[in-house]
Amino acid sequence: MSTQTVERLLVEHCIAERGHRRVRFPPPVEQAYEGYSRRYRARLIASTILPSLLLYNLLLVADFLLLPQTFLLAAFCHLALVTPLLLFVGFTIRGEPRLWLRETLAMSIPLAMAAQILFIYSININHPAAQHYQYLVLLTLIYANVSQRLDFRFALAATTMLVAGYLGVVLPSAEPFASKLVGMTAIVSIGYLTLSANFWMERDARYGFLRHLRDRLQREDAELAANRDALTGLSNRYQLEKRIDELYGAGVENVHELSVGALMVDVDHFKAFNDHYGHPAGDTCLKRIAGAIAAQLRNENDLAIRYGGEEFLILLYDADLADAVRIAERLRRAIEGFRIPHVRASDHDDVTVSVGAMAGHLARYRISELVDGADAALYIAKRNGRNRVFPPLLADSRSLVLKPHA
Repeated sequence: MSTQTVERLLVEHCIAERGHRRVRFPPPVEQAYEGYSRRYRARLIASTILPSLLLYNLLLVADFLLLPQTFLLAAFCHLALVTPLLLFVGFTIRGEPRLWLRETLAMSIPLAMAAQILFIYSININHPAAQHYQYLVLLTLIYANVSQRLDFRFALAATTMLVAGYLGVVLPSAEPFASKLVGMTAIVSIGYLTLSANFWMERDARYGFLRHLRDRLQREDAELAANRDALTGLSNRYQLEKRIDELYGAGVENVHELSVGALMVDVDHFKAFNDHYGHPAGDTCLKRIAGAIAAQLRNENDLAIRYGGEEFLILLYDADLADAVRIAERLRRAIEGFRIPHVRASDHDDVTVSVGAMAGHLARYRISELVDGADAALYIAKRNGRNRVFPPLLADSRSLVLKPHA
């Protein structure tokens, strides 16, 4: 099963599971999602730093109005402790760190803000205005879970720590029970609501990624189908035209100094084979031959094409005629070695191929001329008795004369 098929099955499974209360993906899809969203998450968090810095320091107005006796201490905490942390996180996040570091840094901001607020609240806990000051902690919950959109696991951890910290400060205090109850109800409610919002936002973002991934895989499938022969899996003539356009149009360095070999391969007496054994056997035969052809490709630059019916074309980049003939002879022997029975062949008992070879520099020949030369050589090979390569091994390339283009 191909990697692309596995990806498609995983994506379809994840989309089908969308109705379940589940956020995480299987490891391969999760890794792809992190790669897809890393830059966006880093930019999102970095974009919140400056507004957060301004709004957070504006809360000093609340310190000045509600708890003026500790205003200077609050200002020190704001400007000397939390503000540098925000700037450090913003600078580090721009480097697009990995998930755990990125989300930990992002989570440290609302935790530091909440710690500062609870610290000032704790030393003023008996002051009447402190009952109002405590509600500033709620803003840090909204900031962490909705504005920053922390990864849900980190949002859950941050919410738990914030609520626990708040309860740890408020419960031992001498505040009236009613005040404590209102505060606890507010922070637990806000925690739940913002966590729910965070969960659904992340879930929708992940589902959007799945749709994006499915669309990409479908486009790749369509492109593959357009460029590949459905039966053999080799390239088709459309892909050949694309490769020629890319070769000349992309400005390949020293393209005219490149020597290209062309092999035209034809299955001997294939119509008789099809008539006698049937089309399913013929298809199987072509698939085996296509596999042998693909095995002769040296690298990703070489191209094998099902040229039509039982004819195949091989383009060999950076190959002279001797290289092309050697590869053609290896291919001929490999297919002969399959020993595929062919009782209707007039000259052999097994399926064989004839191969015509041509090579030349692109400074002298167009690709189409090399293909025509290989086709002409193929007919000579068939006329000479089939199951052979023309020109034969060690032949001089001058045995094929083509008129070069002007």
